[in-house]
Amino acid sequence: FMEPAVIVCLGGILPFGSIFIEMYFIFTSFWAYKIYYVYGFMMLVLVILCIVTVCVTIVCTYFLLNAEDYRWQWTSFLSAASTAIYVYMYSFYYYFFKTKMYGLFQTSFYFGYMAVFSTALGIMCGEF
Repeated sequence: FMEPAVIVCLGGILPFGSIFIEMYFIFTSFWAYKIYYVYGFMMLVLVILCIVTVCVTIVCTYFLLNAEDYRWQWTSFLSAASTAIYVYMYSFYYYFFKTKMYGLFQTSFYFGYMAVFSTALGIMCGEF
């Protein structure tokens, strides 16, 4: 379990779990044109995401430093940024089971924007 690839894959599960339910409402407001009113709750979820990401990154870095791994910098960044991979995988689920989109243009538009969103989320989480 001390391999960097395993730590990167497992590092994003807890932060994604903290925002999992809120992602449904955000996706619904963005892709299904529903109005989103609960901005205070979204701010609370963002604070929880930050706290969970920081704690997970500290634990992952601690494991790497105990194993005397000199590659801890990138692994520490990627363990937090891997949350974006889980968000992008969730976007596949949301597209196929929750939306009624079809066609090449809608599909490329959706997955293009979700790739940009997931990349920005990964960079944001990796900064912590």
